[in-house]
Amino acid sequence: MNIKQLAFGLLTIGLISCNSTPKEKIKHSFFIAGHTYGKPAPRGEKELFKPFKAKFDFINEQQEIAFGVLLGDVVRYPNSWPNVIEELEELSMPIHIARGNHDGKLETFEKMFGPSYKKFSIKNDLFIILDPNIDKWNISGKQLDFLKKTLKEEGKEVTNIFVFMHQLIWYSKDIENFNIPKPNSLQNKDVITNYWEILEPLFIQTKKPVYLMAGDVGAFYRPKSKNIIEYSLHKKENITYITTGMGGGTRDNFIILDIYKDNSVKYRLVHLNGEDIKGLGELKLTH
Repeated sequence: MNIKQLAFGLLTIGLISCNSTPKEKIKHSFFIAGHTYGKPAPRGEKELFKPFKAKFDFINEQQEIAFGVLLGDVVRYPNSWPNVIEELEELSMPIHIARGNHDGKLETFEKMFGPSYKKFSIKNDLFIILDPNIDKWNISGKQLDFLKKTLKEEGKEVTNIFVFMHQLIWYSKDIENFNIPKPNSLQNKDVITNYWEILEPLFIQTKKPVYLMAGDVGAFYRPKSKNIIEYSLHKKENITYITTGMGGGTRDNFIILDIYKDNSVKYRLVHLNGEDIKGLGELKLTH
């Protein structure tokens, strides 16, 4: 799988059974993984987080998975991309990337992977990748125009809307239930972003199930914390908020989303530490 295929590969779906997921009931599946360079090290490593890469065989065995989305900070340093791209070629499905603050300058990133914000559709579900790095965690300017147009023209006809990004653009220390989990970093964040004023109303107006997914969590293990910081699931109105990440060494994870023929969505929280992939239990509403 070459670079072009990584970003824009044709999405093929094989509905074959895996584990406890009934193949005849699944419409399609995909996986999301955040902060895949793992724990920041003094020198940094020019490869993917080893526990994540160790699960590549497992991912490839799940033949119902049509594609994967890496939710930013795929690399710590942009010069790691050649090594990481070579590693990603070991996955048997197309991989899309939501640019993180460590993944390089916009121009360089887009030369490798195409536009940093884009859309695609599969089986009447809409998928949107956003890039909050462009404007301090805001979705503004041409990117906001793109989002509005996409939701207006395509949102009416689809069943589910899935939106991917690196930063937790909904995070606010002053809003109950949205002040956890705290992101790995608040780098380049505007004092006040436009999520609650502009974006949330847009998503609510679709009157469709909207799933927002971000990956800047889980790089650090905080044993004294009362809250799980490596993953979360929260719902408000018609919007479901999901975070996933790795690097802490204890609750590292990625998530498989199964979309069923009845249009319901179920989650498989995959534990990266140890042999038990179900070691974290189910992904449940955290607050």
